[in-house]
Order: sequence, then structure tokens, then C-alpha cells
Amino acid sequence: MEKKMPKHGDFCWNELMTPDANKAKQFYKSLFGWDFQSRDVNNHTYNMIRVEDREIYGGLMQTPADKVKQIPPRWLTYVNVDNVDDAVDKAQKLGAKITYPPTQIEDSGRFAIIQDPTGADIGLWQCLKTCG
Repeated sequence: MEKKMPKHGDFCWNELMTPDANKAKQFYKSLFGWDFQSRDVNNHTYNMIRVEDREIYGGLMQTPADKVKQIPPRWLTYVNVDNVDDAVDKAQKLGAKITYPPTQIEDSGRFAIIQDPTGADIGLWQCLKTCG
């Protein structure tokens, strides 16, 4: 089954940040049958979620030790945008706070995390090649 490229405004990725990635992987493997493919991304181990050899638009990673007190364990949803930098600028003008600035992820894409005016976090993703 071919994956469709997400459009601007589509939900496109889900990510778990946790202080215990191994415990989380065991839990989700037992609950959903997920497998994980680990890879190094920007000097962190990132675990792509897979089911029956398919990636399912998600991943999980260990919260860096120096950030555990600042970042609670959480799932974060990402929305596809045409241009992360433009979306961040617009979000700020609309009252959002930038909690993680636009950042390049190898040649895959760029992301940022914002906090909307109500205090809810959401990720922004700009796909630069295949997504998901």
C-alpha cells in the first residue's frame, strides 16, 4: 500500500517522549504488537514504530537526561505544514509560544514545537522528501 503525501494541515506523525524508552517499547509491543526500528537521528536514538514491516507514522525516543524534569512523558501529534519557518512566524503572531525552534532532521524534513494560546503543545512538520 502506497502512502499518500500529507497536505498542509493534515495530521502526519505521532511521537512519544519518555524517560524509559525500553519500558515503553515493551509495553506497546505487548499491547499492540508494535516493533521498533532504531536509528541515530541528530545524535539521539529514534525508534520508528512498525507493524508487520510497515511504518505507521510514529516513533518514540528517550527523553534526554537533562530534560526529564522539563518534559513530562507524553505523546505529541504533528501537523504537516508547507513551510515550518512560515508556520512558526504565523503561530507567534497568533499568540503561540515556540517551545522548540525550527530544526532540520537530516534530509527528511524540518520540525518545530509550539504551544498554542491555550497552553496545548503541537508539533509542526515540513516534509522534504517521503513522509512517514
